[in-house]
Amino acid sequence: MRAGGSQYKGRTCTNYVNMQRSTFRLLSGASSAGARRVAAPLHVFRNYGFQPEKAKQESDLTFTDHAAIFEGRSTSDLLRALLVLRLCATPPFVTYSAALLDSARRLLGEKVAMSVVQESFYKHFCAGKEAADVWARMNALRAHGIGAIMDYAEEENLRKLSKPQQQSQAELVSGPVATGTDAGTSTGGTSGTGRYAVISAQEPLGGDTTNQSPAAAPSYNYSREQDLCERHTTAFLAAIDTAATLPGQGFAAIKLTALGNRGLLEHLGAALESVRELFKAYDLNGDGYISQAEFDECFKKLAAEQGSASSTDKRKELWRWLDAKGEGRIDYMCWTQRLDLENMPSLAANLEKQAKSNGTGRPWHLSSSEKEELKALLGRLERLVDRAVSKGVKLMIDAEQSSLRPAIDHIAHELMRRHNTVHDGGSGPGEAVVFVTYQAYLRDAQQRLAADLERAKRERYTLGVKLVRGAYLQSERRRAAKSGVSSPVWDHIEETHASFDACLDMLLGAVKEGRAEVMLGSHNQASVEAAVATMARLGLEPDEAPLYFGQLMGMADNLSFTLGHHGYKVFKYCPYGSVEKVIPYLLRRVNENQYILKGGKVDMALLWSELWRRALQDPEHSLLARMLAPMQKSSSSSSSSSSVSVR
Repeated sequence: MRAGGSQYKGRTCTNYVNMQRSTFRLLSGASSAGARRVAAPLHVFRNYGFQPEKAKQESDLTFTDHAAIFEGRSTSDLLRALLVLRLCATPPFVTYSAALLDSARRLLGEKVAMSVVQESFYKHFCAGKEAADVWARMNALRAHGIGAIMDYAEEENLRKLSKPQQQSQAELVSGPVATGTDAGTSTGGTSGTGRYAVISAQEPLGGDTTNQSPAAAPSYNYSREQDLCERHTTAFLAAIDTAATLPGQGFAAIKLTALGNRGLLEHLGAALESVRELFKAYDLNGDGYISQAEFDECFKKLAAEQGSASSTDKRKELWRWLDAKGEGRIDYMCWTQRLDLENMPSLAANLEKQAKSNGTGRPWHLSSSEKEELKALLGRLERLVDRAVSKGVKLMIDAEQSSLRPAIDHIAHELMRRHNTVHDGGSGPGEAVVFVTYQAYLRDAQQRLAADLERAKRERYTLGVKLVRGAYLQSERRRAAKSGVSSPVWDHIEETHASFDACLDMLLGAVKEGRAEVMLGSHNQASVEAAVATMARLGLEPDEAPLYFGQLMGMADNLSFTLGHHGYKVFKYCPYGSVEKVIPYLLRRVNENQYILKGGKVDMALLWSELWRRALQDPEHSLLARMLAPMQKSSSSSSSSSSVSVR
């Protein structure tokens, strides 16, 4: 069901809200020290439309009301958050976080070290051990109008499954380090080295993954790869099932590299990109169309270069397949629409022959074993999509490095073509079930998004989009420099901001026309404010429009809770898993220097303000005030030494 009016719209909500607040405190154990006003109500059913503060205009939004943001959260919880963020803002701690953890294991023992992690970073960034264990945390969010995105965050230590390989093979499988969430840059980090060099099973909002440096990276042990992928699939199915039980719209996030081999997707992506490049070669006059005459000429030329006869029947059959509407010419959109995984390998093989004749060839076609691996990957993915469809859950496919993007995008659009449409005799685009991620820091993001919106319009399906800035800046530049090609990402953060804003404008226009559903994954206050302002200008009601906001748990609470209090559809990623197996995820959160240097300072300032408010207004917190005084003085002096712009 596309977002519609709730049966609760217009009713008095006081008793209902009080009930939810009581349930929240009972389940989460939160104190009432920070309570100031009635929280926004829980979205009860799968359709939104129930807003206690709907009368407020977007200009009334303020993201600095710390009493409202932290209401219902215990003082001990706020102190833990302040400690965690303060440590994350300390460069030496960030640099040596993995080494410090290894030292703690040796000196304190495994049990004590993991207990320390659990009571600090784990409780701040994660929701629980099992999918069923996160209810208290999700209830706390829902009491403030915030939904939950189920995020299976356990990751396997592949050193146990593999042996070191040569650098080229390691880089093919894993790639270099990349951390960061939304700032449009990546800081690298140490989480991919030492004991925690792993290949990510799951990473939200911006497509992070622990992609370790080539020297440290292991390759897959293929004899156990299928079992590992099946375990990931089972975990994702459990996440979908849990998301389906939540009030409001359910979301789950998956990563294709958790379902199959990274090298296979990279190989497939290279073939897809090469086939797309073939359009330019066939467009002889450069008018943006390939006529049948141009196609015939190029096809004959290709056959001659390969030293084979040009089959008229084969040529005509291929043209009929490309020109499905019989218009006598095709544009780039038709060309890309007709690419599918069944026909693509043979086209890529032909292109390989053409390239080899020019002395520039490489093996683009898939081997028989790779085709079997691809079939297994797609089978796992279909199981997840089928479960999501049957449960009414939206499935987001996370972005990864640009070398994987063509394959991920192609597979995602095939799924959207089948599932993001109205069935049973309906017409027009339907509700978006599958979402694909667009990274605004890529130079071609706007062009691809515009083309994909047009493709979805032509084929009458709804484009599901998660828009982020990107998380692989440094690794993308390193890979480009090593390959001797231009970097696929923008050179300056201002260019990334401009790209993000342009993509957002396109998407909001498409949402207005009913052609897209959007998850705005951002910790950037300026972007959120721009989205809210544009929604108001276009007349997109927060409770009606299929526009969602998303942030990571433990980050940008001022954005999440303020939006939730005002009835916007906002979600927190809820990572879950055992402490030991989510350590790589936690190390990446620690390593997000770019976020901490910007939005993290806002979070800490709001935490200080709220703790002081409680200390001064509540006699029980007089000891807290004495403790905070020297700490705040030290923090203020260090903050004043460098001005930070939150953009």
